[in-house]
Amino acid sequence: MQLPQTNSLEINSEGGILILSINSPPNNYLAADFFKELHECRDLFLSPEVAAIIFTGKGNVFSKGVDLQELGALPSEIDQSILKFGNKIFTFISHLKKPVIAAINGPCFGGGLELALSCHIRLCSEKARLGLPELSIGIIPGLGGIYRLIQVMGEAKALEMILLGDMISASRALEVNLVNRVFPKKEFFNKVMIFVKTLLTARKAAIEKVLMLAAMSRTANEEENIQMAAESFTQLISKS
Repeated sequence: MQLPQTNSLEINSEGGILILSINSPPNNYLAADFFKELHECRDLFLSPEVAAIIFTGKGNVFSKGVDLQELGALPSEIDQSILKFGNKIFTFISHLKKPVIAAINGPCFGGGLELALSCHIRLCSEKARLGLPELSIGIIPGLGGIYRLIQVMGEAKALEMILLGDMISASRALEVNLVNRVFPKKEFFNKVMIFVKTLLTARKAAIEKVLMLAAMSRTANEEENIQMAAESFTQLISKS
């Protein structure tokens, strides 16, 4: 399998499992290049040689979100185009017919959590914290976080978390259905790989059907809702 060379992602493969590590330490911010490079991986994601995809972060951080300093310095029309680009690739990931897993190895905030929410399954280190803190700086989640968090947690708990800017522990995230499993920090990635390999023992065609039907169960105006949030994000960041 030919793996692309990228700067903001470290890409590896193990037994048909594609592992993408966000690689912009120490905070693993999602810069504009991240979305471009992720888009360049589309054909790789669709490859029949790839049975599952894992997103994680290099070091001890999953991602602390979009690089707001970089984004705020750009003209508003470029700013908005990056958000549109990011939302398209996140939606593409969420509709893949092969399992996509977020291995949340550490802090997972803002756009980092929005990436994790676009994955089918979220596995979390016991030391991780998660949140969408955008309202604390006068903006809103702009990469599908509002829509997807409501889908995952239900409206009441999702709105509480977003409006208060709560940073919750891994154990709390498990309680409110934000993550599927919590693993010990020392054994985290080994446990993730065991989980994914176990998942892949099911018949491939059956996995594909389940993921297709799950995508169909989402509301018809998914893309419209996410796009409206992106437009609101860019309006607010330009005035902050």
